[in-house]
Amino acid sequence: MSKKIIFLTVLAALISGSIVFLGFTPKENTTPREVYRVYLAGESIGLIESKDELEKYIDQEQSHLKEEYKVDKVYAPKDLDIVSEYTYDTKISSAEEIYNKIKDLSPFTISGYRFTIGGVEETTEEGETIHTEDQHIYVLEKEIFMNAVDKTIRAFVPSDEYDAFLNEDQDPIVDTGKIIEDVYPENNITSVQENIPVSEKIYTSEEELSKYLLFGTLEAQETYIVQPGDNIADVAFANKISTEEFLIANTSIKSAQELLYPGQQVTIGILKPQFKTVEEDHVVQRMTVDYETKYEDDPTQYVGYEKVKQEGQTGVRLVTQKLKKVNGETLSVVTVESKEEKPTVDRIVIRGTKQRTYTNSGTGYDVVVPVEIGSWVWPTKSPYTITSPFSYRWGKLHKGIDISGTGYGSPIRAANNGIVVTSAYNSTNGHYIVVKHSNGYFTEYAHMSRRYKNAGDIVYAGDLIGLMGESGYAFGVHLHFGLWTGSPYTGTPLNPLILY
Repeated sequence: MSKKIIFLTVLAALISGSIVFLGFTPKENTTPREVYRVYLAGESIGLIESKDELEKYIDQEQSHLKEEYKVDKVYAPKDLDIVSEYTYDTKISSAEEIYNKIKDLSPFTISGYRFTIGGVEETTEEGETIHTEDQHIYVLEKEIFMNAVDKTIRAFVPSDEYDAFLNEDQDPIVDTGKIIEDVYPENNITSVQENIPVSEKIYTSEEELSKYLLFGTLEAQETYIVQPGDNIADVAFANKISTEEFLIANTSIKSAQELLYPGQQVTIGILKPQFKTVEEDHVVQRMTVDYETKYEDDPTQYVGYEKVKQEGQTGVRLVTQKLKKVNGETLSVVTVESKEEKPTVDRIVIRGTKQRTYTNSGTGYDVVVPVEIGSWVWPTKSPYTITSPFSYRWGKLHKGIDISGTGYGSPIRAANNGIVVTSAYNSTNGHYIVVKHSNGYFTEYAHMSRRYKNAGDIVYAGDLIGLMGESGYAFGVHLHFGLWTGSPYTGTPLNPLILY
């Protein structure tokens, strides 16, 4: 055999052997199969044979969550996606292997409801409009949220009145009385059923959720041990809450007049409602009308001299009003009708108008008042409603009283003789005036629609200084009437009712 033939024979054998060695034989399985690719937070973590098998394995291994939340099933994390695909890949993971990859990376879920309490537009004291953030509340059953909301509303609306409103069973107003026209959350509240990550706070009882909706926290509220001589009003004020907040936090105490006993433990938590409960009322009531004081000037007597010529007599009017309350606080009062049933009789006072000579007038708040103090007069028309007293609310002291019900543009009058030390506008007070009196008091008149006096003007009790409005940081037409000693805003605030 020639060398050429031998070479060709060996070459052919080598080529034939290479084909076998390199595996160029036909595939055993040329058809792709359906499997499931598992993604966690968008990243592939493997393939599995059965989606149902993984879901059953998760439910089986997380049995402690079923016991904790009293549910029938535990589901995969929200960011876990299982997608069908066809592949030749033979690297298939078991359900256990995939479970072990995800169990410490992403929380498992249970079926429930997500309620969203929508944010609302609010105006800050600086005049800036903001929109509060939406808040998500997670519950296992719809009834838990709905019952908790109902409990929260009843903290601000008396239960018997609210039930009558819901059942359309309110007593009609025959002579005087009140009808609730509407009760509703100002916030938009929506819900959706979904799988909830167990890393979220999931409410399982309406009592727990009610506490959060009222106080904004689940932490234990502060308590106070009643001392001898304590009453509800004093305990509330000393702990920076209103009497109304005290009663809400202590549901076993039914009235602000109820007596406390030494050693009694009461809750003094500050309320922070998570939604705004709006109540709109139609009210008809007989209201006492204060008499007006009319002055007859005597130039021979110094300012501060007064002699009553005729005593005044109060009157009575039948007044119909529309009230709007938010979380129990009256924000606006609109008088729609007022019928006189008993007229008032003016009080007539002879007063001196002769001024003393002052050599040092001072400047600013230190100015010497060139007129003596006289008797105090009410700064608004009558009848009126005090919608917000001198008290704490939501942990902040309301340093004055809010007077409503006399109408936009109604007169605001100086409460006593004095000198105007401020007549200005800012985003909080709106149009406001501060008057200094000779006894060291300063009276404040805020949220007016117009001002008629300037700094340096001398005013006498009953002088028109401005008109009722709602300028600045105000909700509804009212006068904020403040009383200060030392200096306004930085001195000591006092309850203006001590003047009357």
